[in-house]
Amino acid sequence: MALFKKKRKKLFGEILIERGLARKEDVEDALKIQKEIRQTKQIQKNIGTILNEKGVIGLEDIENVLAEQKKLDGFILKSIIYSIFNPKLAVQN
Repeated sequence: MALFKKKRKKLFGEILIERGLARKEDVEDALKIQKEIRQTKQIQKNIGTILNEKGVIGLEDIENVLAEQKKLDGFILKSIIYSIFNPKLAVQN
């Protein structure tokens, strides 16, 4: 019996595709570029930054998607806390 269902955090690229802000191919290309940068320069570059530099998305899009990710994380945390203090109402697995 689980107190809550563990939800996987939506990835940045998944949210972009769901909202119609980027195509799957754009996100896949950005992931390839991100991997190449990490391997050659030993640094990390966010997918949002790469897509912004390519002109696929704007800075406002990045902010909105990051806010959505944060909101989802907060919702999951609130659900966990709520289920701890209200075990009779917890989601059953």
